[in-house]
Amino acid sequence: MNVKSWSLLLGASILFVAFAVALIWVVMRLLRSNREQILATAPLLPEQEVTIRAPGEMILLIETSRFDTDYRNLEFEVLEKTTGRSTKLKYGYMRGQGAVHGVTTMRVPIGNVIAQSPGAFVVRVTGLEPGRDYTRSRMLFSRPYLGRMALQIIGIVLCAVGMLLSLLLAAWQLFPLQTAS
Repeated sequence: MNVKSWSLLLGASILFVAFAVALIWVVMRLLRSNREQILATAPLLPEQEVTIRAPGEMILLIETSRFDTDYRNLEFEVLEKTTGRSTKLKYGYMRGQGAVHGVTTMRVPIGNVIAQSPGAFVVRVTGLEPGRDYTRSRMLFSRPYLGRMALQIIGIVLCAVGMLLSLLLAAWQLFPLQTAS
């Protein structure tokens, strides 16, 4: 085997391994932070109490079947028990574009709520159809995630491109191009 440059082959191999390690780290960080962003979950009921442990901005999401559209008719009122502050939310088409789709379910953002202090929140849902089974749907309170996820996905793409380019550089060192004679 005729190697064009051993030093470039070694450098490309080291870069490939470094990008692979970085890719694994970014993917693991993405999965871990997706689990940590959920502050509270609750079934979809006409009225219930949810406890939030940390103040700050939250997003109310509905997790439902991928092909369900009933969430569009629901209205939510989130009442902070300690301050009495009330926030009314309803599905909006533009906000709904930030939905996260899985294989069988999807998480649709309804709106933002700002918790002044940790504690209990009363969530009232209007628009639920009587007699309909909502056991497969649930409400989630989450920290804002789209900006973080976008940066992590960019990191995944950059690591993958780096791996590909270093692999091409190594292949070029192993199999140099021949001139036509």
